[in-house]
Amino acid sequence: MADQFGIGAALSAVAEIYFRAARSTGRTTNLVESLKDGDRVICTTQNETRRVERLAKERGIKIDVRTVPVSNPQRIFSVGTPSGRTVLDHGWVEEFYRAQIQDAARIIDELEREASGYGAAHRETSAQAQAHLARWRV
Repeated sequence: MADQFGIGAALSAVAEIYFRAARSTGRTTNLVESLKDGDRVICTTQNETRRVERLAKERGIKIDVRTVPVSNPQRIFSVGTPSGRTVLDHGWVEEFYRAQIQDAARIIDELEREASGYGAAHRETSAQAQAHLARWRV
Protein backbone atom coordinates (compact mmCIF):
# COMPACT_ATOMS: atom_id res chain seq x y z
CA MET A 1 0.00 0.00 0.00
CA ALA A 2 1.90 2.91 -1.28
CA ASP A 3 -0.48 5.83 -1.56
CA GLN A 4 1.57 8.92 -0.88
CA PHE A 5 -0.56 9.89 2.11
CA GLY A 6 -0.23 6.54 3.88
CA ILE A 7 -4.00 6.14 4.14
CA GLY A 8 -3.98 2.51 2.96
CA ALA A 9 -1.24 1.58 5.41
CA ALA A 10 -3.06 3.39 8.23
CA LEU A 11 -6.36 1.65 7.47
CA SER A 12 -4.62 -1.70 7.36
CA ALA A 13 -2.86 -1.03 10.68
CA VAL A 14 -6.06 0.12 12.39
CA ALA A 15 -7.88 -2.97 11.15
CA GLU A 16 -5.11 -5.24 12.46
CA ILE A 17 -5.16 -3.51 15.84
CA TYR A 18 -8.90 -4.04 16.09
CA PHE A 19 -8.70 -7.68 14.94
CA ARG A 20 -6.00 -8.46 17.51
CA ALA A 21 -7.80 -6.62 20.32
CA ALA A 22 -10.96 -8.61 19.60
CA ARG A 23 -9.24 -12.00 20.00
CA SER A 24 -10.34 -14.19 22.87
CA THR A 25 -13.38 -12.04 23.61
CA GLY A 26 -15.92 -14.81 23.09
CA ARG A 27 -17.08 -13.89 19.59
CA THR A 28 -17.39 -17.50 18.43
CA THR A 29 -19.15 -18.54 21.63
CA ASN A 30 -21.57 -15.60 21.29
CA LEU A 31 -22.14 -16.47 17.65
CA VAL A 32 -22.98 -20.09 18.45
CA GLU A 33 -25.26 -18.99 21.32
CA SER A 34 -27.22 -16.83 18.86
CA LEU A 35 -27.80 -19.65 16.36
CA LYS A 36 -30.98 -21.62 15.86
CA ASP A 37 -31.70 -24.89 14.07
CA GLY A 38 -31.43 -24.39 10.31
CA ASP A 39 -28.97 -21.50 10.41
CA ARG A 40 -25.78 -21.54 8.38
CA VAL A 41 -22.35 -20.22 9.36
CA ILE A 42 -19.69 -19.37 6.78
CA CYS A 43 -16.04 -19.76 7.88
CA THR A 44 -12.71 -19.26 6.14
CA THR A 45 -10.90 -22.39 7.31
CA GLN A 46 -11.72 -26.05 7.81
CA ASN A 47 -10.43 -25.83 11.39
CA GLU A 48 -12.87 -23.04 12.26
CA THR A 49 -15.67 -24.90 10.45
CA ARG A 50 -15.05 -27.99 12.60
CA ARG A 51 -14.84 -25.86 15.76
CA VAL A 52 -18.18 -24.16 15.10
CA GLU A 53 -19.76 -27.53 14.23
CA ARG A 54 -18.50 -28.99 17.53
CA LEU A 55 -19.76 -26.05 19.58
CA ALA A 56 -23.16 -26.22 17.89
CA LYS A 57 -23.37 -29.97 18.50
CA GLU A 58 -22.54 -29.40 22.18
CA ARG A 59 -25.42 -26.91 22.29
CA GLY A 60 -27.72 -29.42 20.64
CA ILE A 61 -28.56 -27.34 17.56
CA LYS A 62 -28.50 -28.50 13.96
CA ILE A 63 -26.80 -25.98 11.72
CA ASP A 64 -24.92 -26.01 8.45
CA VAL A 65 -21.33 -24.80 8.60
CA ARG A 66 -19.44 -24.18 5.37
CA THR A 67 -15.97 -23.10 4.39
CA VAL A 68 -16.02 -20.42 1.70
CA PRO A 69 -12.88 -18.58 0.63
CA VAL A 70 -12.97 -14.80 0.93
CA SER A 71 -11.40 -14.66 -2.52
CA ASN A 72 -14.64 -16.09 -3.95
CA PRO A 73 -17.52 -14.76 -1.80
CA GLN A 74 -20.09 -15.55 -4.51
CA ARG A 75 -19.56 -19.22 -3.65
CA ILE A 76 -21.82 -18.63 -0.64
CA PHE A 77 -24.72 -18.78 -3.09
CA SER A 78 -23.63 -22.11 -4.56
CA VAL A 79 -24.21 -24.05 -1.33
CA GLY A 80 -27.99 -23.74 -1.40
CA THR A 81 -30.32 -21.76 0.80
CA PRO A 82 -30.61 -22.64 4.48
CA SER A 83 -33.95 -22.79 6.24
CA GLY A 84 -32.61 -20.19 8.66
CA ARG A 85 -30.27 -17.26 8.31
CA THR A 86 -26.71 -17.18 6.98
CA VAL A 87 -24.11 -15.71 9.34
CA LEU A 88 -20.54 -14.86 8.37
CA ASP A 89 -18.05 -15.92 11.05
CA HIS A 90 -15.89 -13.11 12.48
CA GLY A 91 -12.79 -14.65 10.89
CA TRP A 92 -14.46 -14.53 7.48
CA VAL A 93 -15.47 -10.90 7.96
CA GLU A 94 -11.94 -9.95 9.09
CA GLU A 95 -10.35 -11.64 6.06
CA PHE A 96 -12.87 -9.95 3.76
CA TYR A 97 -12.01 -6.50 5.14
CA ARG A 98 -8.27 -7.23 4.85
CA ALA A 99 -8.70 -8.23 1.22
CA GLN A 100 -10.84 -5.18 0.42
CA ILE A 101 -8.34 -2.77 1.99
CA GLN A 102 -5.49 -4.38 0.04
CA ASP A 103 -7.54 -4.33 -3.16
CA ALA A 104 -8.40 -0.64 -2.72
CA ALA A 105 -4.71 0.20 -2.21
CA ARG A 106 -3.77 -1.83 -5.29
CA ILE A 107 -6.39 -0.03 -7.39
CA ILE A 108 -5.19 3.38 -6.18
CA ASP A 109 -1.59 2.48 -7.03
CA GLU A 110 -2.68 1.24 -10.44
CA LEU A 111 -4.75 4.37 -11.15
CA GLU A 112 -1.88 6.67 -10.25
CA ARG A 113 0.63 4.70 -12.28
CA GLU A 114 -1.56 4.29 -15.37
CA ALA A 115 -2.77 7.90 -15.36
CA SER A 116 0.73 9.35 -15.00
CA GLY A 117 2.69 10.89 -17.84
CA TYR A 118 5.90 9.61 -19.32
CA GLY A 119 7.93 10.06 -16.19
CA ALA A 120 9.58 7.56 -13.91
CA ALA A 121 6.46 5.43 -13.58
CA HIS A 122 6.22 4.80 -17.31
CA ARG A 123 9.95 4.22 -17.64
CA GLU A 124 9.71 1.65 -14.84
CA THR A 125 6.69 -0.03 -16.43
CA SER A 126 8.41 -0.07 -19.80
CA ALA A 127 11.57 -1.57 -18.31
CA GLN A 128 9.54 -4.28 -16.58
CA ALA A 129 7.71 -5.06 -19.81
CA GLN A 130 10.98 -5.27 -21.74
CA ALA A 131 12.48 -7.58 -19.12
CA HIS A 132 9.37 -9.76 -19.21
CA LEU A 133 9.47 -9.97 -23.02
CA ALA A 134 13.16 -10.81 -22.97
CA ARG A 135 12.54 -13.79 -20.69
CA TRP A 136 9.97 -15.28 -23.08
CA ARG A 137 11.90 -14.80 -26.32
CA VAL A 138 12.86 -18.04 -27.98
